[in-house]
Amino acid sequence: MTIQDIYNILNDYAPFSLQESYDNSGLLVGDPQQEVKAVLLTLDITIPVVKEAAEKHADLILAHHPVIWNPLRSITPEHPVWHLVQHQIGAICSHTCFDIADGGLNDLLGERISQIFPLKEDRLPLAVLSGGRILGKAADLVSETDADTLATNLQAALNCNSLRYYRGTHADKIRRIAWCTGSGGDLIRDAIKAGADALITGDCKHSIWADAQNLGFTIFDCGHFETEVIITERFRKILADAAPELTVLDSEIGTRPFFQVI
Repeated sequence: MTIQDIYNILNDYAPFSLQESYDNSGLLVGDPQQEVKAVLLTLDITIPVVKEAAEKHADLILAHHPVIWNPLRSITPEHPVWHLVQHQIGAICSHTCFDIADGGLNDLLGERISQIFPLKEDRLPLAVLSGGRILGKAADLVSETDADTLATNLQAALNCNSLRYYRGTHADKIRRIAWCTGSGGDLIRDAIKAGADALITGDCKHSIWADAQNLGFTIFDCGHFETEVIITERFRKILADAAPELTVLDSEIGTRPFFQVI
């Protein structure tokens, strides 16, 4: 297998051409013809993760968040790219194209939610982007619930250190939920249009909470990391199905990039 082979596998599943205009998904570091025997999976490519990959003899890191986002005016030891090049480790990042893919990150979050609160089969689009691309989903619960019960179960299902939520007008009778991984708080109005009683997402800014209060809408901030780190499960399955001969490793270093007082 080469880096190009693995790029092609991911491109077949979630075409890089469908990424948002501001995104930087694709092969960001490395030689497409480099041989790959082991791949390390992670949400973010940080310097400790690169060092972990080198210690585990991984030839490629597959991540969700792009390791190159803003233009690089210099490459020094303070940036992960420097370490990737030093260790001759490639980097493929599948970001917004994987968010919207069929069977991608938002579908995976829906599967995780349905394990704690069974959902009816029909999935509604939360936001429709250009070209008919769909970001986020909405679905009816098999049985209605309330915000407090949903919060407790989401915290356990997503392994959240903490979870913040606002109880809106329909907090005691939640029948339809909407969800978007990562920073999806600005989709509150889309969730309302979809007929949802609550939105599950992460990384909400202060203005989102004010908006929720103004609209009387229930919203759950489960954390950016917590709603997206599950992507490594789908990466692993894609590679296992298409390239069973590959050694696929989960990063042990790529955990929450912060400490939290409980």
